[in-house]
Amino acid sequence: MHIGHPSSGIPLTLALNSTAAANPQWQNGQILDARVLGAQKDGTLLLQLEGQNKPLQARSPLPLATGQQVKLLVAVEAERIVLRLLDTPAEETTLQQAWRSALPRQQPLVTVLQQIARLIQHLPAPPSTTPAGAAPATVPATTVATGIPLPELPLPEPILRSPTATTTVPPTTPNTGPATTTAPPAEQLQALAKELLSRLADPQRLTTADGLRQAVSQSGLFLEARLARGDTSALQQDFRAGLLRLLGAVKEQMAVPATAAPRSGTAPVPPLNPDLLLELSQHIEGALARVKVQQLQTLSAQSGPDPAWLLELPLRHGAEQEVMRLRIQREGGGSNGNGAPGWSVRLHFDSAQHGGVDSIVTLLGGKVGVSFWAEQSATAARLQQRLEDLRGQLQHAGLEVEHLRSVTGRSAVNDDPVPSGLLNLSV
Repeated sequence: MHIGHPSSGIPLTLALNSTAAANPQWQNGQILDARVLGAQKDGTLLLQLEGQNKPLQARSPLPLATGQQVKLLVAVEAERIVLRLLDTPAEETTLQQAWRSALPRQQPLVTVLQQIARLIQHLPAPPSTTPAGAAPATVPATTVATGIPLPELPLPEPILRSPTATTTVPPTTPNTGPATTTAPPAEQLQALAKELLSRLADPQRLTTADGLRQAVSQSGLFLEARLARGDTSALQQDFRAGLLRLLGAVKEQMAVPATAAPRSGTAPVPPLNPDLLLELSQHIEGALARVKVQQLQTLSAQSGPDPAWLLELPLRHGAEQEVMRLRIQREGGGSNGNGAPGWSVRLHFDSAQHGGVDSIVTLLGGKVGVSFWAEQSATAARLQQRLEDLRGQLQHAGLEVEHLRSVTGRSAVNDDPVPSGLLNLSV
């Protein structure tokens, strides 16, 4: 008996025993469900077929995995029964699994940051144990942060890290100094959150090459790659590492029973609101999922002829938090490859006062072009009034200006590519 692929006509043979071939219960055109009970590297299989009490042994060059479900078509050919392996969905890849996991859980970074700032303000103040007349003690953010274990970092994005990357964070050096007083839970979370928000990029720093380079490096997109290079400073500087530290502290407090007794000689510490902790953890996990989506988007954009890097830069604008979306793409210089190579940079940011603004800057063959799209017509008009000033600055930098324009509307470029085939519908 043979199992073949019906579309090719060439048997990808799986030789079954004669007992199966003579099974009188099978009829021409019948479709059988089967499950692979075991698969060896040499192609030996153990199949459990519909209507069979005992598993059947088979052998095939076609790679099948243990536990895989297949469908077999019963056909009568030249007075013999033939089982043909019907087309089965390919196994979901690691990247598809990562997409399915991250897409539904992601939350906009700016929303998460604003929620973190708001929720932390509602944490209960720790009880005061300072003697009268003594100066209140403070808890440095860096001291608290280094006391929280960093959870294991997932590494599903091979292109964003070097081949030597490992899936575990280097162990923290034990503290051999004098013992320090553990901060109360609320104060601990507040310090971690303040440290996270204080490390957000300053928009003024983004006007310099070094400031922009640092903000991109610390955006969370390249955390695994930095750790793989031995850059342990990423554990304190990186945005995603800060989120993981804060999430670890929240999870730790969620695991503490509300009736836990205080340590000997310490004042009772009121338990943190479990609903508040749950909400905070959900927001942080949504931000981590959003960063992973950016990694997956970048990974997908690397496969084309013109690779691109997609990321969002969290910004600290006074007491407010903002996010600037950034796409950096290498331009090949035309479909025939004969044009001048260069780069394009697209930015998108939202402002409560000026609305959403898109900008695309292209540098091709030594010529620069800048286009602005503004959702509000008044913002587009203000940008139009400043274009000549921008032209003068670009020319002063030694660049030849090809075009400058400002229009009302939104750019048609899609910065959120999602691979097809992730949606399954069944009735």
